[in-house]
Amino acid sequence: MIISTVIMVACFGLILFELVSVFSVFRSCRNVRCTVDSSEKVLKREEGFLVREYWKTTVGFELDGVRRSAVLETSTFCQKGQVLGCYYYPKRDLVFRKRDVRRVFRAHSIQAFSIGVLFLLLILIFRMTALGGIIIAHTVEAVGVLLILPFTGFGVGFIVYAVNALRHTQSSRVTTVNAKIVDIVRRSRRHRENERYTYYPVYSYKLGGFEHTVTSKLGRETPPRRGSFEHITADAKKGGPVEYKDVTSSFVLGICFLIIAGLLLYAVAFM
Repeated sequence: MIISTVIMVACFGLILFELVSVFSVFRSCRNVRCTVDSSEKVLKREEGFLVREYWKTTVGFELDGVRRSAVLETSTFCQKGQVLGCYYYPKRDLVFRKRDVRRVFRAHSIQAFSIGVLFLLLILIFRMTALGGIIIAHTVEAVGVLLILPFTGFGVGFIVYAVNALRHTQSSRVTTVNAKIVDIVRRSRRHRENERYTYYPVYSYKLGGFEHTVTSKLGRETPPRRGSFEHITADAKKGGPVEYKDVTSSFVLGICFLIIAGLLLYAVAFM
């Protein structure tokens, strides 16, 4: 009893600390309008494989009447004179784009913040309504309902993904192109104690009178041969490749999740 109480208090303290930390960061950040001065592409390689690609973008902004400059890492090319909405974080003297707000938090801050907000909402619901007493009185049914919701969500999500994939791949605007592998992206992943790699080919092909260079979303265990050609399907309207993971497995998983949700619903309602 004492150990569980200590653990709960420690968890609550951590969540409360992260809530205060996140709010303090947002309060101290200031909106700045950054104007792009230059944008240069950076390619980082290891053992001949592309491991990181970004644009080194130099921007200028005005802060307290003083003109300053900063370097951002953007995923796309930014034209000179383009205006970017950014934040300035005084504690680290850091400028970052609004979409990169995670850079100023610890790795677990967003997760702890989300759990904290959910925890506070649940407390409010329990205190302001009779829902808490109902759940406590019908614990088994409540647990069953809470399990039904995620299983149903996963089932519907997998089936919708499979249906969209089939509709897209069988669309009349999808065509086959002969693409050349011009580069290979390598990403590391942990498997027990060993480090393994996944390889993503970078395709170059012509479609609709334009040259397209895109990185595949489907990884491979072994690297393909650079300079070789492969036949891939591409969207003639958007120009990008049409790539989906195993559609059959997604459909089967969706059905399985819905069956489990149905069995849980039957158990809660009739047993």
